Amino acid sequence: MATLFTGFVTSTITTITTARTSRRTAISRLRVSCVGWDPEGILGPPQTGHIAKLEFKRRLEKDSEAREAFEQHVREEKERRRALRQSRIVPDTPTELIEYFLDTEAQEIEFEIARMRPLLNNEFFSHLQFELGQLRFGVSKTQDMEDRLIELEALQKALLEGTEAYDKMQVELITAKKSLTTILTSKDVKATLLEMVERNELNRSLLTLLDENISNAQKGDQKQAAAFMEKVRGAVLNYLLLPLLLPSLLGRNSRLCHRHQTLQPTDFIKKSCKATRYPALCVECLSGYSRAIRQSDHQLAITALSVSLHRAKSAAAFVGKLTKVKGIKRREYQAVKDCIETMGDSIDMLGQSVRELGQVGRRSVGQEFIWHMSNVQTWVSAALTDETTCLDGFSGRYMNGNVKNAIRRRVTHISQVTSNALALVNRFATKKH
Repeated sequence: MATLFTGFVTSTITTITTARTSRRTAISRLRVSCVGWDPEGILGPPQTGHIAKLEFKRRLEKDSEAREAFEQHVREEKERRRALRQSRIVPDTPTELIEYFLDTEAQEIEFEIARMRPLLNNEFFSHLQFELGQLRFGVSKTQDMEDRLIELEALQKALLEGTEAYDKMQVELITAKKSLTTILTSKDVKATLLEMVERNELNRSLLTLLDENISNAQKGDQKQAAAFMEKVRGAVLNYLLLPLLLPSLLGRNSRLCHRHQTLQPTDFIKKSCKATRYPALCVECLSGYSRAIRQSDHQLAITALSVSLHRAKSAAAFVGKLTKVKGIKRREYQAVKDCIETMGDSIDMLGQSVRELGQVGRRSVGQEFIWHMSNVQTWVSAALTDETTCLDGFSGRYMNGNVKNAIRRRVTHISQVTSNALALVNRFATKKH
């Protein structure tokens, strides 16, 4: 059974627990916990105890007896929860279901929402709303009624948000299963991935499902299947890479190589682009990111590579569509398939290059810097070779036609953009070293 990991349900159910104990103790100020990313401090002050947690983790790594005792405690807690789940009787009526959730431990609420989802229907929520109405508009309210109202309001919020998150997760899981099945049964994985990119079907849910299948394959000693899915995961990650990187690396401007930019190129970009083979195209592609680039050779190189990656992905998606053109010749079809393969390799190399260059910071000096930059230069050069190789299959007078012309325009453009990116990478490597 799938379990929700939404975070908000636990914090909401804490309110229910607080309300139930308010008759005996004062209600303390609630603090949201288990929040992984809150840079603005919206959800409350930072939690303490991080150093103690790290020290405890290190102690477990060094002390085998402490580690065994901790693992034993974890096993006992899992067994306790399993026994508790099995001992609970499934309620028959909405009234019993309300009490069932009110008696549920905070850490179990997400599991119970998933288990009881069929019972959390319109009839149940109507009954819950009716009881809330009676409590809100009662003529004479007692303290017990006030406490009950707080309990049910918190419960209603937790269940509505929890069921919404669970339903969304199930839809995404079904879609991800269909996508993964399509990929794993495809005769041409890269072509299939390109089609899915065009339909925006690659997402984090697919990656999560891949991770789960890889883990199961490894546990079952299915090394070949695990290795294959690892390669598929890497390809999916590359296609997902650009949407994740561009907002942080380049800012919100998403225009790439458009001829009419509203932002003027800086002198730094103009001067830097003189080191490339196609300086006018270089300025055209990078002007929209002058605010992000500023005067940084490192940021300039990353931006150029990211733009090249985006253009390669768009070009590969375009080439993939040509296999379905009516009247395409057999030789043209095979040449297009070969081109898709080489363009896919180019995307892989550019994706690795962006990640590698991103690891080069101010502290990267000496041999470490040389090693990172050597990797980037090798991969970008390989990507450029893959792009130019795409056109080799269209040589000869029998291959002249609209398909060849359409591909030549796209591939020539991306080759020039990648060539410029390589030149800027080389320039950055030379200046810093």
